[in-house]
Amino acid sequence: SIYLVEPTMLPLIIFQGITISLKHGLNCSSSNDFAVLGMLLCGLFGKPHEGIEMAKAAELILEKADMRSSVAHTVFTTQHYCYHWVSPLQDTLAPLLKGYQMGLEAGDTDR
Repeated sequence: SIYLVEPTMLPLIIFQGITISLKHGLNCSSSNDFAVLGMLLCGLFGKPHEGIEMAKAAELILEKADMRSSVAHTVFTTQHYCYHWVSPLQDTLAPLLKGYQMGLEAGDTDR
């Protein structure tokens, strides 16, 4: 993860990924880019409501049929790093379990 090697580069890489998605269309990493942007907005920039909007955008991207490979990671990022800022932590448990199950169904076992 870039965050472990050079944390200051993470926002730049995420912004670049989102710019590419907006310019050229969505790809399998788009949902994760929006989820991480939500995480940055909630935590680093102290704007939880804007971060939640990015988390919701990430979840909408997941509804596309070809985005199943990123479900588990995106759901984990949105639930673990975004939603707890504005709702009780217990409200994240059911979506996390569903994301985990969907990840298993999609074969995402390496994260």
